[in-house]
Amino acid sequence: MPLVCLSLTAKTIADNLAVLERYRDKIDVAELRADLLDPSEVFAVRDFPVLAGLPCILAVRRKCDGGGFVDGEGQRLVMIAKAIAYARPDRNANYSFVDLESDFRVPSVEEACHTFGTKIIRSMHDVSGMPADLDTAWTGLEAGPDEIPKFAVTPRGAGDFARLYSWSSTLPPGERIVVGMGEYGAPSRVLAQRLGSYIAYSSALRAGLPGAAPGHLDPSTLEETFRFREIDADTAIYALGGGINVLASKTPHLHNSAFRAVGMNAVYLPMPAHDAPSLLQALEATKARGAMIGVPLKEQLLPYLARRSPEVDDIGACNTLVREEGGWTGYNTDAQGFQRALVEFLGRDDLRGLRATLVGAGGVAKAIAHVLAGLGASAVILNRTVARARLLAQRYGFAYGPCTEHSTDLVSDHSDLVIQATSVGTEGERQEDPLDWFDFSGREAVFDLIYRPERSILLERARAAGCSTTNGWKMIRYQSAAQFALWTGREPPSTYFA
Repeated sequence: MPLVCLSLTAKTIADNLAVLERYRDKIDVAELRADLLDPSEVFAVRDFPVLAGLPCILAVRRKCDGGGFVDGEGQRLVMIAKAIAYARPDRNANYSFVDLESDFRVPSVEEACHTFGTKIIRSMHDVSGMPADLDTAWTGLEAGPDEIPKFAVTPRGAGDFARLYSWSSTLPPGERIVVGMGEYGAPSRVLAQRLGSYIAYSSALRAGLPGAAPGHLDPSTLEETFRFREIDADTAIYALGGGINVLASKTPHLHNSAFRAVGMNAVYLPMPAHDAPSLLQALEATKARGAMIGVPLKEQLLPYLARRSPEVDDIGACNTLVREEGGWTGYNTDAQGFQRALVEFLGRDDLRGLRATLVGAGGVAKAIAHVLAGLGASAVILNRTVARARLLAQRYGFAYGPCTEHSTDLVSDHSDLVIQATSVGTEGERQEDPLDWFDFSGREAVFDLIYRPERSILLERARAAGCSTTNGWKMIRYQSAAQFALWTGREPPSTYFA
């Protein structure tokens, strides 16, 4: 089981110790990023292990390796040597590890490490991408017999992550650290055990405190959301595939809580991908048993499915993959989740006579249009790309138009229910109101599928006008429960509905 390491990035020793206390019961090792300290704190670096009271890693990372140290190698050498050469009767008072790059070869420092009981982590940090030949790059570390090789690279897509994951299984047994940095490498943080990593790095991610490396999770999230210490060789993997925003999804909490509730040895984790082929490579490499599919892959995946459920064919989009004999079977639970949430919101399941506006024409909007038509509503579909709105609208005999002020009359004629089904307004994306040109009267029911933030700009404005409003959290819970049933063949636990 990998050791959980908290990388400390504050500017002072005192602030780093405060962060450490917050996570002490969730970590095994603390890494002091001395390259990020204020200059006045440098002389206190050698006292840090005593103050921390647990095994510590010293890292003075250069800017070219993704760190903050910009002075010369001579000054860095002195800083490292002074921190290590601190003889105390209790060896726990010394650094347990020091991170030294593969091109940093100083016999006196290596001898000091041996003398004072500090183990060398011999590292390579490729912050620009991944080497074409992983074997050659690994050999280039030239880690000594008593050193721990650390191989930190930056996947530029899900296909790179798949290559790193598969390659790690070819390495001989022994202590090593293999990690994918950045957004596309994020799954390697959760699956450190599967990559054979001796240490899994994490950061305290909060306002004003930078993560030690892109893609880090905080120790509480590793333990409480992803059940990190329970992952072993038999753990079944399920994934959330989609754009970078899948890293902020709340569905890992839903699914992993459900797996825990029913006693399943399984983990669900985000797997960012910019296209369907690279996502499928990552799913195959990890032997994932199922996946939730997010934007923008719901339609892209259709040609790669071995089988499709009737709903997928009717809707033209897939949000759920199940590994079955012969390949992937695609399902759509978006429609089921939306319909249940919509009926609860409106208090009616017959929408005949109701006139609705649907903003968006992507994979989720296709499921919503399918539900509106099935419940008898009439609708107008608005989209920035009018051709997409027209194609979807023609399937159900709906009206369509651009998502601009030129559609004001169309919305006014279809304003009993307004549904926002794009990513506009999501945390981390454009903080905009896609209908800022339409004035609510207060009689509209407004359903924004965004749930991060809890209230989008659109919902805040609608609420202020007196409209009844809801976000997409219930829809996510209900469609996730249906996915759980497809993946496991079990009734979904109450976790999904609490």
